[in-house]
Order: sequence, then structure tokens, then C-alpha cells
Amino acid sequence: MSDNRSLVLVLQILGLGTNSQAWRLPDSPAERLYDLDLYSEIAQAAEAAKIHSLFLSDGVGTGLERPNGHFEPFTFQTALAARTSRIGVVVTASTTFNAPFNLARITASLDHLSKGRAGWNIVTSSAGERNFGTDPLPPHDERYARAEEYVSAVKALWESWDADARVIDREAGVFVDPGKVRRTNFVSEHYSVEGPLNVDRSPQGVPFLFQAGSSTAGVDFGARHADAIFTSQPDLDEGMRFYKNYKERVAAAGRNPDDVKILPGLYTVIERTEAHARETAGRLAELAAGADWNVMRKNFESTGFGGVDLSDLDPDRPIPLDRLPAVEDVQGRRSRYELYRRWVLAGDRTLRQLVEHNNAAASGHWDPVGSVEQIADEIQERFEARALDGVVISPQHFGGYRVITDHLVPELQRRGLFQTEYAGDTLRYNVLGHH
Repeated sequence: MSDNRSLVLVLQILGLGTNSQAWRLPDSPAERLYDLDLYSEIAQAAEAAKIHSLFLSDGVGTGLERPNGHFEPFTFQTALAARTSRIGVVVTASTTFNAPFNLARITASLDHLSKGRAGWNIVTSSAGERNFGTDPLPPHDERYARAEEYVSAVKALWESWDADARVIDREAGVFVDPGKVRRTNFVSEHYSVEGPLNVDRSPQGVPFLFQAGSSTAGVDFGARHADAIFTSQPDLDEGMRFYKNYKERVAAAGRNPDDVKILPGLYTVIERTEAHARETAGRLAELAAGADWNVMRKNFESTGFGGVDLSDLDPDRPIPLDRLPAVEDVQGRRSRYELYRRWVLAGDRTLRQLVEHNNAAASGHWDPVGSVEQIADEIQERFEARALDGVVISPQHFGGYRVITDHLVPELQRRGLFQTEYAGDTLRYNVLGHH
């Protein structure tokens, strides 16, 4: 692997912040949750800072206990792409609830409209079948087996056009050379998809591919297909182990390890000073303490703990070890469960502390609190220790967006860790240095 490394920074725009209580802060623009101008200002500030890409996680459903609506990713990122010119736009879309042809068409269209800045965060869904009226979801590993077929079908559609297929020869009356457009008939165990795609080959050919998932099946899948990995790695030592293992898997798949970037989520309470950061974190903790415990606990059970019912437990004691299912028995978000399971086995956190972490850090992400310089120190430490190639960063509170773009990024640039200009025109070139 190369020693000539530079941080990759991706800004996750998750509404008013990742902390579920952030909307209650006095300076939160909660009334403007669906105001595009609000997020356009963040996107343009991120572009001015030379952040590589915008990013939007997504889930397919919501619940009555804590309904928390947010934009549909393709609509949102297309709108932000129209208000920016260089920064990437990455959308999350599930292989479980989207037809391959539609997904290929939408992502290729976004790549054209953004002039080569589109990315797809590939996920398999562990819930949502009731929202879509489909059959019960298959087991965890089968979802990844189907995703393998799905992505192969989508790639075949993207590659069904040559880059120079549209000739536009007015005199000869030839708009598209049919010899440069191929009929793809992808047939696998679960899919039968006929091409060609009805969208020209896009500027990147294959839009930039993220993959979210850190289970064994997810790692193997990402090693074969992804350009970047979005993962939860709150612990430095575990992050170093994960990084080393993933790069080895990439090499075993016959790819250059430098061509797959490991980008853990960093969901931070960041302010200009440590005192201010501690004050904001304390206020968020107070709001969480006064929130409905059962709602928070149920959200933890479903998003972070494999659906295990913990309602009978004392919140201020550790989770008993006999309540831990085997990892392979969890069919939901297995990598998140593995993370919290490690903490339960370590025995140093109560159920309440685990629930509060899940509430603040969106299911187990790295969640430091500190000043600009302190957060920069932590990023630098993990980057130099090869625990990450960069981060998918989001503040827990709305005010943190501009602290990141206007102060944290300049601090990382001052240290020589981050770019001061975009390298090229496409997202893939800006992140990887080649097409």
C-alpha cells in the first residue's frame, strides 16, 4: 500500500444532526427541516472547503414510536448537485427494494446531471418488507448473495453503452451507433434483467461505489465491488484490525488495496472550544435523560442489538451475558450487533449507556466530543495508525456543520493532511486519483 496518503472527507448530511435530541436545541432550525436552502448552504460550504463528497444514509421505513421523516436520497442529492459544481453526491439505495434496471438508470442519470459526481452507497435491508408489501426478508447471508447478483446486473447495464456510442452525425442521419450499444441479458438465480440501459454511458462509466456493512459477508462483498467502505469503528484498536483485514481481503480479491478507502462514521459534538463542546454535549445528554426511555430502548433493540427484547432489564446494570444471541443467529444489522456485543462482553457499560450511545451516534459510530483541534488530533491519530483512510463525518448537532466546513477542514489542511483543491472533475478521480 502507498505511503503517499491524503485524508478522504465525506460530509454526511443527516437533517439537523445525528443525535435524536438535536432538534430540541435552541439554535436548531427545526422548522426548516424540509427547506432546501438550508442544506444548500451546507453543501456549498463543504464544496468551498474541498470536501470530497456529500453523503446521505437512508432507511426505508419509520415507526409511530419515533417518526422521523427525511428526504428521499436521490431527490435530495440531485437537488444539491444542481446547486454545486465539484463536490460528489452519494446516495444510499437498497438492493432489496429497488429493481436493478431502475437503480442503474437513476444512478446513471445522476452521474450525467452532476457531470461525473455521483456515488451509490450499496446496502441490503434488514427491515422494510411491510412498508413495501413484499415477502419476508431472506436471512442475512442470503441477502448478500442476492446483492452480489444485483450489483453484477446493474454493472452490466451501466456498461451496455460504449463511451463514444452517441455519434450525432447529422449528415449521415446517425444519432447513436448501434454497434456500440450491447444487448445485455443478465440471468442469475434471482434476477433476469434485459438491457441495454436506456441511458448513455455516464461520465464515470460506473458511478463511485460505497458499501455499508462490516459483517463477514459484507466485507467479502465490499472487497469485490466497493471503492469506499462506510463502517462503524468507534475503537482505535478494533479500527486498526478492521483496516488491515479489509485491505488484505481487497488484495485477495485481485484488487489494489489503495483503491478501496476505509471511511468510518465520525458523529461528533464539535465546537470551536472544548468548553463549548462539553456544554453542547451536556445539554444533549440532559435532553436524552428526559426523553421517553422505552422509545429510546426500543430503537436500540431494533437498530443496534439484533431485535433482542431488553424491556425487563435494569437500565443501570450491564446486559447479562445470557441475553446475547450468537452473532450468526442475528439476521438484522449484524455488524452493529457485533459492535455492541463486544462492549457487553467487556462489561464496562450499562444498558442505559449503550442506549444513549446509540441515540447520539446513530447506531454505534465513533462519537468524540471536543474542540476543532482535539477532533483534528483524533482524526490524525487514527489516520497515521492506519485505522482509516478518511471519515464520513457528521455533527450530532446542526451548528456543527459549519464548524466542520469552516474550521475543522482548514485545521486539517494546515497540518498537510487534507487537499486544498479538487484533483479532477469526477468523484472517482478526486478520491482515487484515477478514472
